[in-house]
Amino acid sequence: MSVPSERRGEIGLAELVAALRRLRCDQFGEAERRGEIGLAELVAALRHLRCDQFGEAERRAIAEALGFGAADPRAAQTLTPTPTVYDHSQTQAQTRSTPIAPPPAPGWAVPRVAPTPEALPADMLACELVELVADPPDAGDDAQPPTWLSAGYRRIDPQTRAAPLRHALLPARTARGVLTAALATQRTGDEIDHEELVRCLVARRLPPRLPRVLAPTLTHGCQLLLDFSDSMLPWWEDLRQLARQAIATLGAAGVTSFHFSGAPAAARRWSAEREDFASWRPQAGQPVLVATDFGIWGEPLHDGAGADWQDFVRRCAGADSPLLILVPWPPRYWPADLGLFPQLVHWHPATTAAMLRRQRGLAHRVAR
Repeated sequence: MSVPSERRGEIGLAELVAALRRLRCDQFGEAERRGEIGLAELVAALRHLRCDQFGEAERRAIAEALGFGAADPRAAQTLTPTPTVYDHSQTQAQTRSTPIAPPPAPGWAVPRVAPTPEALPADMLACELVELVADPPDAGDDAQPPTWLSAGYRRIDPQTRAAPLRHALLPARTARGVLTAALATQRTGDEIDHEELVRCLVARRLPPRLPRVLAPTLTHGCQLLLDFSDSMLPWWEDLRQLARQAIATLGAAGVTSFHFSGAPAAARRWSAEREDFASWRPQAGQPVLVATDFGIWGEPLHDGAGADWQDFVRRCAGADSPLLILVPWPPRYWPADLGLFPQLVHWHPATTAAMLRRQRGLAHRVAR
């Protein structure tokens, strides 16, 4: 059998198939009947080939064409190394001037020995200071120690003493009712307002929608402004308790607390998001609860609350924010120049929710 690939020194897949076709495949059984050559037939055909007629190059080509993994001389190519961007071998390692201290051994270790102090000079400097010796008091021959020195005593520990009882301005039994009545706003309820519907029918007027009875709600929350000025020092604990009571009634998300000293419009609070103090500004429709004494120091305000409070009331009225002011002093001490918009309430244990509900219909807006 002549092999054309001997002229060029390699055997391709086409030459191998042509050589297999010239073989007598009737000796291989099933190959003739199904018209194809499998791996078993290929191995049998290779046995009949006279491989001694081929050189090393032809045998390698046949092995690689069959996928036997023989090394191909053409694949042996010299790879060109990538040029280095930075040759680290050209740099010299820097030596440490001080040796590295060994890590401490686990367990107990001997403490380090303090360095030996430098010796002081032998010569002493001259000093003009004179040591004073206190003379013992002249007690006399018949002087006796005081009796309390040998008497027994009992130590009074201030931590074990009970704190004195203190009456809160807004007791816990009435706090929720008072705050609910003071901070509730009106919303459109579910019940139909029959009285308003009858008025429309009598007036032969068709309402655009069914009138409904207004219902109180606390969904708007409130802004709590606490006066921590010097005049409110006796009630600082009541201010903190008022903040806790408001949160217990409206929830932590419904109460925004501010503090001020002097002008209420300058109230501010610490904002964790901005990591800075945030100034107060009225929110439309949200009630504003203020606890203050107007800085009166227990004396009636003959000159009124002042321009700061009047400006504060105008800002709340402009935003349509209901304004409620808790005052720890009786009504005779209150200012009379704030108008009818703010609702002044005596901050006292006797104040109840019924008082606040009754005063909402009054013109003077003062709970007494």
